Amino acid sequence: MIKKLRAKIIIVITIILTLAVFGIMTAVNILEGASTKVEIETKIRRIADKDGFLQGGFGDYNPFEDEQSDFIDCFSIQVDHNYVMRRIVLTRDIEVQQNDIVAYANQALASGETFGEMGHYAYYIQPKYYGKIIVFMDIRSFQQAQRNLFFNTSVIGLLTVFLFFLLAVGLSFWLVRPVKTTFDKQKLFISNASHELKTPLAVISANVDVLETQTGENKWLGYIRSETTRMSELVNELLCLARLDDKTGHPMVISEFSLTDIFLQTVLPFESTVFEMGKELEVDAQPDLFYKGDESTIKHVLTILLDNAVKYSDEHGKISARLYARSSRKIIEVYNTGEGVPKDKLTKIFERFYRQDEARNSKSGGYGLGLAIAKAGVEAHGGKITAKSEYGQWMMFTVTL
Repeated sequence: MIKKLRAKIIIVITIILTLAVFGIMTAVNILEGASTKVEIETKIRRIADKDGFLQGGFGDYNPFEDEQSDFIDCFSIQVDHNYVMRRIVLTRDIEVQQNDIVAYANQALASGETFGEMGHYAYYIQPKYYGKIIVFMDIRSFQQAQRNLFFNTSVIGLLTVFLFFLLAVGLSFWLVRPVKTTFDKQKLFISNASHELKTPLAVISANVDVLETQTGENKWLGYIRSETTRMSELVNELLCLARLDDKTGHPMVISEFSLTDIFLQTVLPFESTVFEMGKELEVDAQPDLFYKGDESTIKHVLTILLDNAVKYSDEHGKISARLYARSSRKIIEVYNTGEGVPKDKLTKIFERFYRQDEARNSKSGGYGLGLAIAKAGVEAHGGKITAKSEYGQWMMFTVTL
């Protein structure tokens, strides 16, 4: 439980901070892109205002003597009102053929846009007294700067996310410390209380036996014996939970065993009980399936699921237990017809002391610990247990090992 809580804290903190970081990165790149676009448009407009010349008037071609010298990589084409070419103006560093210039100009005019981009050129079309001028400016330096910004912000963003992840890991230890302390105290209390209760329960049971030999059987002693038995079952379930929770103090005995044999040894003894109740039991086990784990824990999980199916199946209902392999996974399915569980409560039934129907569980003697023990036993093996139900019709548990 503590590990899952820590994992959730780490995931939530990392996701939130990652979204914030990448949101800032996206905003920076978008704003810088918009700023660059404005800068390009401003510069190319200024060139168009001078009829494609970077300085002076129409015939003064000396563009490299003022502050506009950073516009050297550009060219323009002037056309009259009939779109007949009048003049081409080139800067000294531009390398482009006349045919390409005409093709670029035609493409720009066909776009219907006043300002746009075409490959590594930005273009601007401005009306003139003689017709129009189409100015092209090489924007590779701007595009490269934009790519560099994106790369740099991405690297910084990834590094920041990694640092946030490390921070979240450290923070998770601090945040779960009170919960872990409380949970450890709870486990210790359950374990100690269960052990302490075993002795007085054994004494009560022994005294009941003595009284029965002296006074004979009567309903009062029967009540004491019945409640002592129920209390002993509860104590045993609490001890089982404590053993599964405290893996270091009560390690499981791991060995390879025949899962098929354990499955059949656990399921088949229920046949007589099911028959006496007028119900039907179907068993299907794939032969020669082996598993490496704690044999007694797996057997206990099976017993809990089968006992649950027998208790809560309807009158003359059907119960089935199935074992099969899928790839490297071993799958156990326990199904029964009956009332089932509403969908909104399927996840709650694995919680400790949760009981869907207090009256029904009191009648059946349940404490709401069986499925919690089954889940703990399965998860101790790295497996997963799930429940499905069609309320009012059937219930099925699936164990994947």
